[in-house]
Amino acid sequence: MTEVWLWLWVALGGAGGALMRFWLSRFSAWRWGSSIPATFTVNIVGCFLLGVGLVWIGALGSDGMYARSSYIWLELGFIGGFTTFSTFAVETRGLLPHDWGKAVAYMLGSFVGALLALIVGYIVGGVWVYG
Repeated sequence: MTEVWLWLWVALGGAGGALMRFWLSRFSAWRWGSSIPATFTVNIVGCFLLGVGLVWIGALGSDGMYARSSYIWLELGFIGGFTTFSTFAVETRGLLPHDWGKAVAYMLGSFVGALLALIVGYIVGGVWVYG
C-alpha cells in the first residue's frame, strides 16, 4: 500500500469521525444547551472503541496490509477525528471561573471514564476476538 493510500485512509477516517462529533455536538447544544455532554460522550466512547480496536487489529497481525489499513483508518483517522482533547480543555477552561465544582467533576469524570472505557473496551475486544 502506497503512502498516498495511507493518507487517504487517515483523511477518510478522520473526516468521518469529525463529522460524527460535529453532529453530536450540534445535537447536544440543541438538546441540553451545551456541547459538554457530547464532548464527554465522544471521548468516553472513543476510548472504548480504541480498546476494542487495539485487540481486533492486534489479532490481525502487525505485518498485514489489512491490519495496517484498519489501524490507520480506525485508530488514527476515525477515532482521532471523533475524540477531542482540545475541546475538552476549552470547555473545562470555560467552566473554571464560574463553577469550580463542575469543572473538577468534568475533568475527573473524563479522565477516569476514559481510562475505564479503554480497559472495558480492551476486555470486550478480547472476548469478541478470542471468545
